[in-house]
Amino acid sequence: MSEDGVSGREEQFDRLWEGQTPKGINRAKMLKFRQYILEHVRQKRRPLTYENAKRYWMGEIQKEEAESENY
Repeated sequence: MSEDGVSGREEQFDRLWEGQTPKGINRAKMLKFRQYILEHVRQKRRPLTYENAKRYWMGEIQKEEAESENY
């Protein structure tokens, strides 16, 4: 993935995590997104942290699991 794609995905995650919308901050969307991402992190048996949520969003956790299954 190109650097622009990575930084765009990171920016998207940060906006969703903070609940930023064109009309301002939407607390309901923020909480819904956080709950959605943290549920996936929990299913991967990882600590429920911002860093792990971002790593899941960026696909790093899935990549690690795929690599460990190949060995």
